[in-house]
Amino acid sequence: MKNRVRVRATFSFRGETFHPELVLDLDELPPESLEPEALYPMLAAANGIDPYSYEYEVLEVTPLEFDQPEGVVADHLHDGQLDFDALKAALADVRLRNRLEEIAREHLGIEKLEEMPGLEAALRAAWEAGQS
Repeated sequence: MKNRVRVRATFSFRGETFHPELVLDLDELPPESLEPEALYPMLAAANGIDPYSYEYEVLEVTPLEFDQPEGVVADHLHDGQLDFDALKAALADVRLRNRLEEIAREHLGIEKLEEMPGLEAALRAAWEAGQS
């Protein structure tokens, strides 16, 4: 399942209302990019807003709104706002689980961790031991 969310902002500039938006594929986004400040340049680029313009300055002070969540994003979206810290932790867990499934498939021929009770816990413990 993909982890996606639409980010948008609505602002007025020189008597015109703008509605830039962008669908973020969080599976492709580096974790350090999952900060509100990092989203403004992406939103601007996707909507043809020059980062050296007054229009961009107005965009930067406009609150971001999020909707259309897919995957784990839905659990961390409340009233149009993302809980970035909780979402980053959840995405890290999804990435780890996907990696553990790859290891189980490659070395044990097991497609899903659920096929063998206790396998996920054992692999997580080994992973954490290797990290320390």
